[in-house]
Amino acid sequence: MKNVSIALLGCGTVGKGVVDLLQMNGHLISEQTDTHIHIKHVLVRDIEKYKNVGLDENLHLTDNFKDIIEDDEVEIVVEVMGSADFAKACIEECFRRGKSVVSANKDVIADCGIGLLKLAQENGADFQFEASVAGGIPIIRPMYSSLNANQIEEIIGIMNGTTNYILTNMTDRGLTYEEALKEAQEKGYAEADPTSDVGGFDAARKIAILAKLGFHAYVNVKDVSIEGIEGVTKEDIAHATAMGYAIKLLAVAEKNTDGISLAVHPAFVPKDHPLANVGGAYNAVYVRGNCVGDVMLYGQGAGSLPTASAVVSDIMNVIQHINTEMTGKRPYLWHETAVKDAAENKAPYYIRLIAANAPGVLANMSGVFAKHGISIRSLIQKDETKEAAEIVILVDSTPCKTVRFALNEIEQLTCIHRICNAIRVIEV
Repeated sequence: MKNVSIALLGCGTVGKGVVDLLQMNGHLISEQTDTHIHIKHVLVRDIEKYKNVGLDENLHLTDNFKDIIEDDEVEIVVEVMGSADFAKACIEECFRRGKSVVSANKDVIADCGIGLLKLAQENGADFQFEASVAGGIPIIRPMYSSLNANQIEEIIGIMNGTTNYILTNMTDRGLTYEEALKEAQEKGYAEADPTSDVGGFDAARKIAILAKLGFHAYVNVKDVSIEGIEGVTKEDIAHATAMGYAIKLLAVAEKNTDGISLAVHPAFVPKDHPLANVGGAYNAVYVRGNCVGDVMLYGQGAGSLPTASAVVSDIMNVIQHINTEMTGKRPYLWHETAVKDAAENKAPYYIRLIAANAPGVLANMSGVFAKHGISIRSLIQKDETKEAAEIVILVDSTPCKTVRFALNEIEQLTCIHRICNAIRVIEV
């Protein structure tokens, strides 16, 4: 049986999961690869901190990257640090030394993935990053293998477990956004500063990665229009439920004849759509190909062992390439493709506002919508008081920017107290 030495950069939740998984399933992994995997080095910031966390005493803990990069026995480096600039520098140096890299770092891959893939190929090394999107769900490799006979037309995903947990509990238990967020933080689903998750930035990085691969396109996270869930309220959830929808934070990539659009935003999803039934902290990715049709992958989008499952699968794939002398030889295809503003995309909209309970209000609003060419599908006046009424409107498919222009104008009407929310509606 062959032997391969690897090194870990980082030993947090995912890194420790890799160590544990190799201990749990090492025999099965060795049988499939005819190779014994030996973790030789583990790079950490504080060596003393990791001396009592159950690591094998034969593992070499180090805080010096040179111990790894200058060790010719190390053929595969597993980068699970979570940082950006230092991780990128380490990955680049690994490639220059001919070492293959497995990474779970969505930040680096979203911003620099194509450049790193090219550098890996130039130096005969592999670069694998299945764990960078949706944890344990196998979606990266299907993009360039199982689905690569298709023109990918659309990728829609629930790619952030924190926001899905919050929205699920607002729906199922009637919690407010603030209550659901607090509970998510207490259970470890959300960070003390949850901005990356609830603001949509985490999902934006993931959809940028999938769009690179699915569309063979030079895109990055700067091309993604981002809107989070901070403005979603109990009232919006209740209206969605009554109308036959669930509210989900979606990451959406679409390719049309005029280019690619990338966006992250809350959406009303019909309850009979598979994504509407993805609950808790789970993730799902829904892909449409011109030949295969619709495909959905579902599972745990985070966590120590689920994410480690994707990392170790990549390690096994690299080992197979080493054993067959195929590292760095997988071809990639990249196109210069126009990236269009997602605000130009059309969708129906749910709109909720508070207006004066007085004659002429509906006529004034309808006039503004008509001026912008927006057709009203339905309008319901709810929760009336003597002074004000809540109005819920569903409008027909309209470009996002047109809806925004119209609402800005409506908000200036003296009879309008405030625009509470405007959320896209997904149609299937």
